[in-house]
Formats: sequence, C-alpha cells, structure tokens
Amino acid sequence: MAAYTIVTHPVKDFDTWKASFNQFEPIRKEAGELSAVVLQHADDPNMVTVINTWVSIEAFQALFNREELKAGMAEAGVTAPPTITIANEA
Repeated sequence: MAAYTIVTHPVKDFDTWKASFNQFEPIRKEAGELSAVVLQHADDPNMVTVINTWVSIEAFQALFNREELKAGMAEAGVTAPPTITIANEA
C-alpha cells in the first residue's frame, strides 16, 4: 500500500529551489519515493506544494529526518518550516 505526503512551504526563489529539488531526486528515489508532483501557487510563485508517493510512511519519515535533507532545504532557500500532511492509501 502506497503512502502520500503533501508538503507546502515558502521559498526565496522558485527557480533556485526547483533546481535543487531536481538534483535531490536520486536521493529521494533511493529513500523510497515513487513519484513527485511540484505545484507552484498561482497567487504566490514562491509558495510551493509537493505531492509525493512513497513506498511507506516510514520511508518518508526516514528521509525527512536526515540532516542532508534539512541542509538541502536551507540551501535551496526554504524560508519557513513546511506544513506536512501524511496519509496512507485507503
């Protein structure tokens, strides 16, 4: 059964953040990501929502707790803690 995450956060510059997000793809895939959709908010181009599919909630949580990810988010220009929704496929 797949797990899903919806992560929303502001960034300094969408293009800079997106380039970093793309470079991090191999690490996300290795951690158990099955797919990712990036949404740029229509009313604020520097507000981002990412919808991911994971092999499990535990896979997402393990990746999200890695210092490498936290450092990468800061480097990419994430300006506030994300809002995260985690759900299992029903």
